[in-house]
Amino acid sequence: MVLASDSAVQHRGQLYYSAQKTMQLLKGMPIGVLLAGDGAIGNKAFIDILKDFGAQAISRPGATNGFARGSFTVESAVRGLQDYLRSMAPMQVAKIRTTLIIAGYSIGSDTPEVWNLVFDSTEGVTVSQIWSPSEYGICWEGSGECIHRLLSDDFQASAASDWAEGSNHPPEPSSPTLVTPGMPIHDAIDLTRFLMDTTVDYVRFRADLQPKTVGGPIDMAVITRHEGFRWVQRKRLSSSSLQSAR
Repeated sequence: MVLASDSAVQHRGQLYYSAQKTMQLLKGMPIGVLLAGDGAIGNKAFIDILKDFGAQAISRPGATNGFARGSFTVESAVRGLQDYLRSMAPMQVAKIRTTLIIAGYSIGSDTPEVWNLVFDSTEGVTVSQIWSPSEYGICWEGSGECIHRLLSDDFQASAASDWAEGSNHPPEPSSPTLVTPGMPIHDAIDLTRFLMDTTVDYVRFRADLQPKTVGGPIDMAVITRHEGFRWVQRKRLSSSSLQSAR
C-alpha cells in the first residue's frame, strides 16, 4: 500500500505549499493517514493534532482509548481518532472542511484496509470504510478531476465539478484497473508518483481562475504487513530553512 500527498493547504484565506499531510498515525504500527482540506483547527495545525492523538494513544495503552500493539485494528484506530476529534471544541470542529484517509493493516490481517473520516457541519465527524481487506484500488481526496480523467474513458465535462470536491472512487465500475492484488511495491510507487506529478502539473497549468490548491513537495510512504510504515520520500527542515525562518 502506498500513501502520497502534496504539500498545499488553505487556512484563513491563505494558501501554503509546505504542509505535512502524510504521517504514521500510531508510532510503530502499520497505519498511516492522509489529510485533505483545511490545514488547521483554530490556531493549531491539523497535523499536530494528529500527532497529539498518536502520542496520547500510545502512551496510555491500558486506557479505554489506548492501543495495545498486539491487538489493534485499523477500525479501532479510526474510531479512537473520531472520539478524540469530537472531544475538541465543537464550534471549531463544525467550521472546518477536512477529510482524512486512514489506511493500514489490522493485527493478524494479510491485506490492508482503507477508511474515511470526514468533518461535516451537520453530522460532526463521520466515519466510513472505503476498501475492506478483500478490496483494492485507487482512492483519493481533494482535487480529483485529473485522476478521474486518467482513469475513465467516458469522462464528461459535466462531472468535473463533482470530482473537484474529492470523491473517493471513479463513478464507472468499468474504469480501467491500474492496481492489482499482489502488485509489486515498486510498481505501485511508480504509479503513485505518476498520478501525483500529473495532478500537480495539471492544476498548475490549468487555464482557469480556480485557486491552485495542489502543489509543493510530494510526500510518499509505503505500508507493508511485515515492514510496517516506511517513508519513500519526504520533505525535511534544512539548516538553511531554519535560519531563514528566524
